[in-house]
Amino acid sequence: MALVNTCIVLPLLFLATEAVEKRQSGGKTEAEIHADLLKEACHNKPLDLVFIIDSSRSVRPYDFEKVKEFLITMLTFLDIGPDATRVGLIQYGSTVKNEFSLKTYKKKSDIERAVKRMMHLATGTMTGLAIQYAMNIAFSETEGARPSYKFVPRIIMIVTDGRPQDPVAEISAKARNSGILIFAVGVGRVDMDTLKSIGSEPHEEHVFLVANFSQIETLTSVFQNKLCAPHLCSTSEHGCDHFCINTPFSYLCRCKQGYIL
Repeated sequence: MALVNTCIVLPLLFLATEAVEKRQSGGKTEAEIHADLLKEACHNKPLDLVFIIDSSRSVRPYDFEKVKEFLITMLTFLDIGPDATRVGLIQYGSTVKNEFSLKTYKKKSDIERAVKRMMHLATGTMTGLAIQYAMNIAFSETEGARPSYKFVPRIIMIVTDGRPQDPVAEISAKARNSGILIFAVGVGRVDMDTLKSIGSEPHEEHVFLVANFSQIETLTSVFQNKLCAPHLCSTSEHGCDHFCINTPFSYLCRCKQGYIL
């Protein structure tokens, strides 16, 4: 009988403790508190963020609309402003089309309208050309990027079905070596080797794969964690020999393949 009482009392004690913790935190769960912290972290968050969108023939019109929905969802947690997060948007097919630069819009509502107006190119897949454009032009100070001495993180987020018609490995490496952090999101039957040649290392932190375009929005919370948390790797003397990985409100050091700490 005592055993039965114990099995009942412990859950009740746990629930009572949880109730007290909820009252002390304003009735919010741990997940809600974490979300609030991330939202606060995004307030006045200085980022220069350029989206690069695959607009090739292999991306169907319905899927292209899903990408636009994903972009608009991403905007919900970003603090847009000249002194906070600046956003640029590039789409590419056989050529590169600059939809708007980092300096173009200062309000979130204007960016949302521009995203909704974006028209599907439905041509080739010159992924390397798009990354080169971002590195050489989109992140130039004349297009709105802040000077390097201000240590504002420069970030590319590329969404692609992973079938480039031009070389991407070398130009992606040059972009990364210039200080640009690249998140690569592959959709469908992606060539993972190509996707990994685009994204920053370690790949498990910067390369993502979803089965179809409808699932892209499942990555929103992942990117909120990665974009809103303090980028201590960019703003502090971290002392990492190889890779410095931003984590929520901290960072950790990682080694290149074949090395250990």
